[in-house]
Amino acid sequence: MSEDPRDKAAALAEGMEAAGALIESLEQEVADLRSDLEQASAALKAAQEEVSSRAGALDEKEQARVEAEGEAEDLRAEISALKQRHSNEQLRLSNQHINELAEVRRRLEEQRRTDVDAASAGTHLDTIKEEFRLEREALEARYKEEISALKNASEHWEEQLRTGYQEQEARHATELEAALSASTEREHALEQSLREDFEQRLAEERSASDERHKAAVQALRSAAAERELELQRENTATVERQQGEIESLREELEEARRSSEEWRKGELRRVKALAEGRENDLRKTHAARLAETKESADRRVAAIQAQREADNRALRARHEEETAHLRRDYQERLAAEDERRKSETWALDERLREAAVRRETELRAYTTRLKELEAARLSQKSTSQEGLERVVERFGAEISGFENRVTELEAALEESEARRNELEMVLGEIRAGGEEVSGITASSDGAADGEPKGRLEDVEVQNILAEEKIEDLEASLSEAREESQRNAEQLQRALESLDRLSDPARRLREGIALFNESEHARTVASISKAFGLPKVHAALDEGVQGRPTLTFLWGDMAWRRYVSDPTEGVEEPRVYLTGTGEDPAEVEAPFRQPNARMDSRGRLMIGVQAR
Repeated sequence: MSEDPRDKAAALAEGMEAAGALIESLEQEVADLRSDLEQASAALKAAQEEVSSRAGALDEKEQARVEAEGEAEDLRAEISALKQRHSNEQLRLSNQHINELAEVRRRLEEQRRTDVDAASAGTHLDTIKEEFRLEREALEARYKEEISALKNASEHWEEQLRTGYQEQEARHATELEAALSASTEREHALEQSLREDFEQRLAEERSASDERHKAAVQALRSAAAERELELQRENTATVERQQGEIESLREELEEARRSSEEWRKGELRRVKALAEGRENDLRKTHAARLAETKESADRRVAAIQAQREADNRALRARHEEETAHLRRDYQERLAAEDERRKSETWALDERLREAAVRRETELRAYTTRLKELEAARLSQKSTSQEGLERVVERFGAEISGFENRVTELEAALEESEARRNELEMVLGEIRAGGEEVSGITASSDGAADGEPKGRLEDVEVQNILAEEKIEDLEASLSEAREESQRNAEQLQRALESLDRLSDPARRLREGIALFNESEHARTVASISKAFGLPKVHAALDEGVQGRPTLTFLWGDMAWRRYVSDPTEGVEEPRVYLTGTGEDPAEVEAPFRQPNARMDSRGRLMIGVQAR
């Protein structure tokens, strides 16, 4: 009876060893499964880091574009301030010139009134005063006509100068705005093309383009400032020359007036003294001398009139000579100014032609570069999408393998549970058999029973260890199930994304909804306010599967094409402009047929537009 328990104990020990080996193999498989899961997690983490780094690069490029737009706005504000300052200066100088001319007229009128009042004070020389007044009025009328002619010529010249300067300034502003708008469009096109490129070489090309743009803007700003300063100096010099000429004419007129007044007053004093002396002599002498005195007075008056007429003729001749000299100088200066402006206009035209040729060359180079970048971006896009599909397939295969492995582990665990139950039953039988043997042969077989009891204790210890290992294995299996469930959820999301890609109608609707939420919808709506509602064609791009393309045509005036990619996880911008033009004939015939429409709020929807 003692051999039967030993055989059972040996069989139990062998079963426990087999269970331990099975548990170790299961632990090794669980460790391998964990390492595979860790590798998959590391791959996902690396992909997420790459996406975040690309998003950071795009943010930096967007920041650079915003800074460039800020600099362009500052330049426009500075040019507007310069224009406003120059117009204010022109208005101030014109008002000052008008006020000075009005002051000269007022002084001349006051002097004329003073002369008339002084001349009307005499009582014995009414005829002389009347003739002098008529001659003075005629002289003043001629002088006013000449002054008016000079003033009209000066105003006409100033108006021509102002008109020429305004036209030149308008042309310069138009050219500057055109250059800025062209530069802004080029920068915008370069930014949209560079958003898809993550290589250092393209970043360096972008920085070089920005430097060239800044240098061009700086050169334009310097040229505008230099031209503005030069025109201001020329205008200031012209105004100063005119003021000097007016001052010299004013001084000459004042001097002539003072000399004429002094001579007239002296003559009047002499005539008055002579008349008074003659009158006293006539009162003291015989009345017969009155006729002789009158004759002498008449001869004196005739001599005075002849002298005054001679002086007036001399003054008129001198004034005419000075006026002719001033007119010749003025015409010569006008001719020289016209020649100089013609030469400047010719130089500016040459510079404009050179700038136009340079812009056309740059535009062709940028167009070629944009086509190359678009081709590279499309190839990279297709490559990345193929890589995504391969990753999804690989994850699906791994998850299927994980599920199969979990199924095998569950089967092994059930088998281990059955083995453990069998071992417990065997252990119970051994314990029952040991108690019976110990009760029957307690005194004779004590030494023989010691060895089975020791083996039973070892078996119990191994059983406890096996239970602990089984609990650890169950925990590992639960973790593996959770990881497998997470992978299954990721696979389900990827499959849903693939289902959306495989449904063209749904893909197109999602692309239109994404476009309606973007800022490009407002841009198209603002263009439609000027050109009317466009014809809209919505389709999926044949080059890249699942990418909706929206084409807008405004009659025979313009067309624009956008791409709206609703794929989850795609880098920004998801909506961007791919083409624009002014001739709708450039658009392929299938894209000119409308299959969608846009309402008055700028929102797109599927359906043929009513025309």
